[in-house]
Amino acid sequence: MTFDRRSPFLFVLMAGISGLLHAQEAVEEKPALDELKLIAQQAAIPHLGGGNPFILRESTWSGSVEPGKARLIQVQLFKRNDYHFWVAMPDRKAAVNLNLYNGKGELLEAKSLRYETTNVASLIASPSETGVYYLRVSLQTTVEKTQPWTVIYAYR
Repeated sequence: MTFDRRSPFLFVLMAGISGLLHAQEAVEEKPALDELKLIAQQAAIPHLGGGNPFILRESTWSGSVEPGKARLIQVQLFKRNDYHFWVAMPDRKAAVNLNLYNGKGELLEAKSLRYETTNVASLIASPSETGVYYLRVSLQTTVEKTQPWTVIYAYR
């Protein structure tokens, strides 16, 4: 089959290729949520073995947060269980915090853990009552850009 330069098919094909090339140039590289989940899972590995291991759940939460702001995640927790939450962000300079609040808005006592980089944090909590709780993911102003985040958790 031969194509004349004025062929409508050739014009549509060339326009489509050109549009794809321009679209690829305009796309900003963002880390995939799977990459953030992997960062959080790597932090979790030491806590998933041993004599009293946590059991990692498949559930994850993700979103984005602006510097100096926070996001809340509603979670159902049960008394007599221990819960371990991990959060990860892509920018290694991003200082992230995790806190847990009960349904009345009271901060729960929890053990916070820090890692080699400030873009990963975790906490371990043992709720005294079964109920709805709120995990607060906050980003300090150590970075200027909004950060995507992923939270994973485990229980025992």
